[in-house]
Amino acid sequence: MKSMTGYGEAAGQGKRAKIAVQARTLNHRHLDLQLRVPREYLSIEE
Repeated sequence: MKSMTGYGEAAGQGKRAKIAVQARTLNHRHLDLQLRVPREYLSIEE
């Protein structure tokens, strides 16, 4: 994102998984990532 305020989203589907991504910011200069996955994929999150 080039400005400090923005929003974007994308979605895709492969053979094994469906993925949806949202990126949003409001006047922040730092990166804070949040990942939500089903329980069976929690090991990937760490």
